[in-house]
Formats: sequence, C-alpha cells, structure tokens
Amino acid sequence: MPHSPQGPRAAARLDDGLFVTLRGLDQWIALRGDSPANPALLVISGPGAAFSPMAPLFAPWEAEFTLVHWDQPNAGATFARNGWVEPYTLDRLAADGIAVAQAVRARLGVPVVLFCVSAGTAVGLKMIRARPDLFAAYVGNGQIVNRTAQEAASYARVLADARASGDAAAVAELETIGPPPWADLAAEVIKSACANAPTAAERAAFAARPPTPPPADAAYVPHHLPAHDPRAQATAAYAAIRDELAAFDAHALGQDYAVPMVLLQGAEDRHTTSPEVEAWAAGLIAPSVAYVPIPGAGHLSTFLAEEIASLLARHVRPLCEPES
Repeated sequence: MPHSPQGPRAAARLDDGLFVTLRGLDQWIALRGDSPANPALLVISGPGAAFSPMAPLFAPWEAEFTLVHWDQPNAGATFARNGWVEPYTLDRLAADGIAVAQAVRARLGVPVVLFCVSAGTAVGLKMIRARPDLFAAYVGNGQIVNRTAQEAASYARVLADARASGDAAAVAELETIGPPPWADLAAEVIKSACANAPTAAERAAFAARPPTPPPADAAYVPHHLPAHDPRAQATAAYAAIRDELAAFDAHALGQDYAVPMVLLQGAEDRHTTSPEVEAWAAGLIAPSVAYVPIPGAGHLSTFLAEEIASLLARHVRPLCEPES
C-alpha cells in the first residue's frame, strides 16, 4: 500500500480509497478518519457484505479511529473488479484479512483493532488466533459463538415472540419451516427476517442517518467498475460459505486469547443470541474481557453509530494507548 505524502500526521483528515494487491488479488480498501495518528479500526463484515459504500454512516467513529472498510473477496468492489474467486472459505478470508492488517500497519504505523460484525466474527476470531501480534484488541458485534446452538435459540425466541404478539402470519411461516437445521436457504431467510427485524432504537437510527448513494466524487468507492447487484452478490456469497458457517464453534478455537476481547452485543439480539455470547465471554482468558450489552439494540446494533462510537471510546480506545 503506497504511503501518503509527507506532512504533519495529525493535520490532515484521511479520506482515501484504493485497490491493493494482496495475496494475488486486487482488493478494495477505504480509509476514513479525522487524524492518521489515531488507531485503525479494521471492519470485518459478514462474508459477501461490503460496508465501504455506506462509509459515511460510521462517521461518528472517525473522531477516535481511522476506519478501514475492506471489501472482501466475492463482495463489493473486490468482486466487481475480479469476479468470483476460489477458494472461498473462512480460512481464506482470515488470511486475506491478515494481509489487510499488515498493509494498514505498514501505511499508518498505528495500532490496529478488529471490529467484527455478525458472520465476520468467525473470520475475525481466526485472524486473532493466527496473528495476535498484529492487533491491539478484538471487538465482536453480533458475535457468533456456536452457530448451531444460537440458531436453535434464535428460532425458539422469534417463534415465542410472534405468538406473544399475535403475529399469525409469522407464526404460520415459522411453524411451516420448523426448527433448524434447514437444508433449504429459503427457510433460513424466513427465520432471519424475523430475527433481524430492527428494534425501535435501530429504526430511529436508520431514520436519522438514512443510507444515501455515494456522490460522484466519493473517494470511499471506486468508479468505472462493472455494475452488479450487491444484495444478490451477498446472498450468493453467503450461500457458498453457509455450510462452513453453520459448523462454526468458537469453543473449538480455544478460550485463551492474547489480546483484549470486547463484546458489544445488542441486548435484544435475536439472531446471534446474547445469552450464548455472555456465557462464552465469561469463560474467556485474555488480558482483559468486556461483555457490554447495548440496551434496546438487536442484531443491527452496528448501525447505532453514536452509541457504538461512545462504547468504542470508552472500552476500546484506551486499549490502544501505550502503557505508562
């Protein structure tokens, strides 16, 4: 990754986007933040998802961190540039993510924190396990612990909620698909639509900061690439890696980690259900462990931008400071 022009490190805001050749593949990375002297926050979204086109939604985080939005293989601009790539596995994504972290450290010379979202937490844990020396901390948001157990708990929760609220249509759909496991992706989509329904707080956040298309001069997205349907691409990528995600169990990676572990978990998360995350966090062995429930938030708590910014400043930024 090329270096920025020389000058006072804290003087200029970062708003850069570029393709970087990592492990033989051109991969899109956008960097945004108020000061290049701040620690970097490498965002690991779920496989198939790309957060770079919605980078301004996370602007409140940019006061304390330089955000690194990485379009993973088979997602976003990286897919548009290269088309479908194989192999496509969690281990491959983790290896590419490590290469991104190395490039960011080489460019900025600052600590790197992982911020992992939903299925991206499976990738992030593998990254932390393989190269703890690269990272100042791990942050999980919508943490996958044991996918089998969480899917079963999720189904039971949304069915009970539908019955309690008198939502006959949802009850009928959920009873028709039955409890997991589901061979058919369509059944999982039905359950997920219920489990991922935004809470009141999340609806308010979306209303306050609605996503808008990037302007023509936006640096955080590339231009003149072949068009593709992001939703269809994300679905295809998820379908391709679904079986591996279904088998994921964080306990199999071990309970000891060499970096601080922070779990920012929606208290009302009905998808990656919170009781399993809290129990897993209680058994972790690390320099520090913080399980932080977010009141009023569900699985879409990532988009509570101001709330997450406050939690990052309180629980994560201090972990990046040198010891006195």
